[in-house]
Amino acid sequence: CGFCFFNNVALAARFAQNLVGHKIKVLILDWDIHHGNGTQHIFEDDPSVLYISIHRYDNGSFFPNSEDADYTKVGINAGEGFNVNIPWNGSNMGDAEYMTAFHRLVMPISYQFQPDLVLVSAGFDAAQGDPLGGCRVTPECYAHLTHMLLGLAGGRVVLALEGGYNLTAISESMAMCTRTLLGDTPPYLQPANPLLASAAEAISNVVSVHHKHWSCLRLLAPELELQNKSKGRTWAQQPASSTAPAPEPRVPVSQSRR
Repeated sequence: CGFCFFNNVALAARFAQNLVGHKIKVLILDWDIHHGNGTQHIFEDDPSVLYISIHRYDNGSFFPNSEDADYTKVGINAGEGFNVNIPWNGSNMGDAEYMTAFHRLVMPISYQFQPDLVLVSAGFDAAQGDPLGGCRVTPECYAHLTHMLLGLAGGRVVLALEGGYNLTAISESMAMCTRTLLGDTPPYLQPANPLLASAAEAISNVVSVHHKHWSCLRLLAPELELQNKSKGRTWAQQPASSTAPAPEPRVPVSQSRR
């Protein structure tokens, strides 16, 4: 929903399925900073569409201010497991956080799903310099994310422009994505900062609810469970992240591979 009159990506998914004459498998990857609550509700009971959203949640205080955006919303009925929310609880998410989410969650689940078509809700309000998103994803990182997605569905990948509130950030990021779609090698990606602790927690939370739906995540599950038990709680007992404005600790990426 958000600021949209028509859900272009949802319409495209259904049009493609109708064009083929049966429900081909469609991956909708939504990297807009806002949760795609409309897309989620359209497909939440449909196993032919895998919806993955990476967005700011801030424990429900970030627009659209709904619990629908939390990691516990996994789809309903036949669509259970086919709705994957990766909710960030805080700002300053950058290349390290997005690349890690792709390597740990987006790509493993997508490869297991084996889509026939990939549609990207390509909002660039998580880009570095966007005044609303408060995140730090570089154009080079967007190129690498696009390059990874091209390994799916025989390269049938469509990027649909959505949000973004800094014209320079939008144009530079989309230019990088377009070059990648046209076959250019992704540019050099600068060494990333260590992973934000809340991002590592968010990724762990997603694994905790989705490992029963996706076998590709089960290698991560035992170690995560042990780590949580060492803290005296199970996954189901994990507290919400603090929204205090204090600087957030970072963890080295090598330590977060659990």
